[in-house]
Amino acid sequence: MKDNMTTILIVALISGIALIALLHKPKQDRVPELKHWFSSQLMEIGENLEKDIELDQQGHYRHPGRQSFAPRGSITYTLLDKSMSRFELSQFSELTSADIESTPGYQQLQALTDRMGLSLKLEEVEVEGDGVESWHELDEFVYDIPRYYTITIAGWAV
Repeated sequence: MKDNMTTILIVALISGIALIALLHKPKQDRVPELKHWFSSQLMEIGENLEKDIELDQQGHYRHPGRQSFAPRGSITYTLLDKSMSRFELSQFSELTSADIESTPGYQQLQALTDRMGLSLKLEEVEVEGDGVESWHELDEFVYDIPRYYTITIAGWAV
């Protein structure tokens, strides 16, 4: 009887912990907090845009993922998290592109690019697979395919 009670207690404790873990929604995945975070990043992009364009025209802007500093006439910014790495959202996150476009930061950046005669494009990018780049290795099954957002601003002469 004593062993059965111990077993029941352990099972109940583990079940409780599992239930809490499944129902817990991290604060960073809530839409209002994400909108505020991305809005502030977009405002920062707007503040540095003219300097970034000037650096690109001079061939001094470091485009992520590129080997050369050659001017491109466009800059793609990846929206980052607080540790300055790509902010990957769960596919189950309720945040949408329309939510980001409705933020004051996006509206301010849109107004700035319109005033400068530039184009602005928000893009949602899905992270596919586990990063294995060889064709003969299968990607592992991923239940939740994350996604992230990029902002591309283009239209100046190089």
